[in-house]
Amino acid sequence: MYLSLAAIRLLLSLPSALAVGLLLLPRLIGEDGARFKPAVAALALTRAVLGFALLYVTALSIFPADRPVELETLWAFAANTTVGNAWIATQLIAFLFAGLTAARLFIVSELLDRVTLWVGVVLLAVVSVTGHAVDDGLPRWTQASFLLHTAAGLVWLGGLLGLVWWMFTARGKPPEVATQLAERWSLIAKVAMAIVAVTGFAIAWENVGSIPNMLATTYGRMLTLKLICLCGVLLAALALARYITRRPRGEFNVAWYSRVGAGESAFALALLSIAGYIAVITPAAHETSLYWPLPFRLSYLATWGQNPAMFSSIWWWGIAAVVLAIVAALVWWTPGARPYRLYATPAVSAAALISLAVSFATEAYTDTYDDPTQDYTAESVARGLTHFKENCTSCHGDQGEGNGPLAKDLRNAQGLAVQPADLTAPHVGTHTIGDIFHWLTHGGQSGVMPGFREQLDVDDRWDVINFLLMMSYSNRARFMSPQPMIQWLIAPDFALIDPHEEATSLYRLRGVPTLISFARCGSPNGDPKARAESVKIAHDAAKAVGANHATIYDAACPQEAKGREPVHPKGVETAYSVINRYPNETPSEEIEEAHFLVDRSGYIRARFRAFAPNDGNAQKLAGLVAEFAREPLIEISLHSH
Repeated sequence: MYLSLAAIRLLLSLPSALAVGLLLLPRLIGEDGARFKPAVAALALTRAVLGFALLYVTALSIFPADRPVELETLWAFAANTTVGNAWIATQLIAFLFAGLTAARLFIVSELLDRVTLWVGVVLLAVVSVTGHAVDDGLPRWTQASFLLHTAAGLVWLGGLLGLVWWMFTARGKPPEVATQLAERWSLIAKVAMAIVAVTGFAIAWENVGSIPNMLATTYGRMLTLKLICLCGVLLAALALARYITRRPRGEFNVAWYSRVGAGESAFALALLSIAGYIAVITPAAHETSLYWPLPFRLSYLATWGQNPAMFSSIWWWGIAAVVLAIVAALVWWTPGARPYRLYATPAVSAAALISLAVSFATEAYTDTYDDPTQDYTAESVARGLTHFKENCTSCHGDQGEGNGPLAKDLRNAQGLAVQPADLTAPHVGTHTIGDIFHWLTHGGQSGVMPGFREQLDVDDRWDVINFLLMMSYSNRARFMSPQPMIQWLIAPDFALIDPHEEATSLYRLRGVPTLISFARCGSPNGDPKARAESVKIAHDAAKAVGANHATIYDAACPQEAKGREPVHPKGVETAYSVINRYPNETPSEEIEEAHFLVDRSGYIRARFRAFAPNDGNAQKLAGLVAEFAREPLIEISLHSH
């Protein structure tokens, strides 16, 4: 169905683009364009009629297979959906354009020609609103980028095809006219391609999401192919531009220019075909199951970021890159090497870049850039902890420190002892979550850890990964205090009970700092009266400075001290207990008392053990809330971590 949609979009775009090109080109040299008027009208009418095929194919791709697509159903779809409304708008413009081009057959008017041209450009721009640009969730600047990108790209394509047509049918035209047309069109093409480049980057930033997604997703791979076609277009355009500036005076080789222009047009048509396809498939940023085709990836954290030993393989490749870069510079600047520098310098420079890339290369798998199917929530972390206890503690230990009862007896295939990884160590962050998913699925790098795809389904494995991310934070989290930390520890989200449904999750409280308070006022450990007073002080302090307050209290805590409560309090307590660690204290899944301060972006920045009337913690809380309120709001994705 995607191919059918892409084919229809190509057939829609091509006639209208060529019609606009044939309207534009004669104006560049003062021709009346009379010989193109019948063709322009036919192309415009073709575009208008083909619009109905787009509606039909779009409906087929959305409706269930067992539902017949009838005229009444199509009208209901067009009238009652965002996609349908967008189609109606584009069709009205298409028929207006067709009517104007038909009027030009009978009326000779400069004003009519100009209006027809600009309506055609608008028609080219709105092609995008029947694709991804119709998504209401996209930022306004991205939606505007779609319109500009489509308009500029199709004007360029239509002008290019029109230029080839003009050149092939320009018998008897003097060389000066062809030269003038080529030069003036070249200027318009440069402006159009500049717009395409800038808006294309903006669209890719929103729809691709990351550089790895260029290879790990269908959308990204098609976009990469589109860029290759664009390189072919630019090379042909460069050849044409060089000819214009270097041609003999008074001559213009129309036949040669037409052939090269036709080659450029072929690349452009391939580019348009790919653009029509990626306009209807799932954007790379929305994919969760990604396929990484290479056995390596580039990572600073996993290579140089680990402070590799001097003269390790990483160092040798880095040294080779520096040496080759110096050689490339010497070849370029040495007088005796000038006859070879145009070839030798790029070759040696490429070798230097490859060596540098190898020094940053680390092992990768087909799952390396997979996105999780489970968001980073406290409920997911709690489920992951349960799976971890059932499957992993015998080797990694109860606290994930690599000291389980079987740890000392583990041997690899060669009989060498293998120590299970310490999952509380920061090294976990040097791996992608897709790497960890691969090891959970197929087994670890050492050959000792088995795969768990039979024991844990896909969602269960992502729950374990969410728990492991919390576990890796716990090493540094032991030292959290009322002193503010840098933004590195993301607060796991959790569902909230809100009678007014204004904020149904921790994530929805962002924009204002939030205090998350845990307390067991009825616990026999400690002074129940002091704890009840502590939670009351915390509640009053948060309220006084305008901070949100979420509480996980037992029934013995003062009712007036309660803030918003989680839907699953035990799961939230279990999840946050993972990072509620202190030096030389035994961790527990039950939090006697702790207060985590989350900044307006969603990072945990401070932790209070308790509040007392004269300990100054209420004042510290007020100061931190005021400080965090002045910081910029950072958007954090709970899906990609």
